Amino acid sequence: MSRREPTAAVPDGWPYTDEPTACAACGSDDDRYAVVDSLGLVWGGATDGGLAPTDLGDYVGTLAFRCCHDCWTREGVAALADARTLTRPDAVGAREAVALDDAKVAAAARLAADRVAVDTLHELDVRSAAEREHLRARDAAIEDALASWSRE
Repeated sequence: MSRREPTAAVPDGWPYTDEPTACAACGSDDDRYAVVDSLGLVWGGATDGGLAPTDLGDYVGTLAFRCCHDCWTREGVAALADARTLTRPDAVGAREAVALDDAKVAAAARLAADRVAVDTLHELDVRSAAEREHLRARDAAIEDALASWSRE
């Protein structure tokens, strides 16, 4: 895996690991595995023990995780192949409530945050209070959607 170095230090107390060395779903170190390094940092809130989107502070970035062949195929984690988001494809760009992709959220919920790594991390660079407010509102909407999904 060609892991990119974060440009910001991962804050103390975050549940994520430094490197994805074991299957994030079952913990095995099977030789047959896939690595996903595209999932947006905000979607860590769907993982078991992950940070809620509103707890990310002034950071944006991506997560990376390793998944063994069995979990990838039999447990449905393959739904996260190249996923940057957990929203439904038909919902991209929609301004309404966040529409989640059930298969992707279910796959992310199988992952233990302490076996998921921060792949890239950058301090939020916003130019206005309005832009920051917009991003915070989006994070809150994602958090609400994830909380609603887990209650269903």
